[in-house]
Amino acid sequence: MPQTTRLFKKPLKRTDITRRLAIRSKSLEFFPNFNGSHTVKLNIRYEDQVWPMVCSTRKQGYKKPVFSNGWIPFVRRNRLGVGDVVTLYKEEGEAGFWYRIEVDRATRAPSIDGNSGASVPNKAKPKTKFGKAFNNAKKIDLGLVSPNGFQEKTVLNLDLTLAPPGELSS
Repeated sequence: MPQTTRLFKKPLKRTDITRRLAIRSKSLEFFPNFNGSHTVKLNIRYEDQVWPMVCSTRKQGYKKPVFSNGWIPFVRRNRLGVGDVVTLYKEEGEAGFWYRIEVDRATRAPSIDGNSGASVPNKAKPKTKFGKAFNNAKKIDLGLVSPNGFQEKTVLNLDLTLAPPGELSS
């Protein structure tokens, strides 16, 4: 049975799905030696496929590691989105070691065209009567139990409007 070490767990942000995946420096100790280079190639297993990716660090200063080459094709092919959580593991067994990634998908609202699973970003910032823009969206995670006993995680997004008494009409 392989020995498994969790290297990192990260909720994906916009930059992570459009450019590169930035990870914690502590994870570097679990990667192969960079041998004086600032890049190392990794083969990462996801489901039944192996994805070649490059982990690189800055050449000078703070060695912030990022997954660059290979990461964006992985994101696109597997349709990762903002809020999805990726976890990278290093597994060691008799045949050597390998890396494995898991994806925990965020709940997404149906899109405007009715396709399920698509997120609909709301970038509009409402304005108060005084013209000042604000964005006070709140995210609440609810744990719900279905009638058949399965527990589901549901995300409720609320947009609240703060106004002096009498400014809003019902």
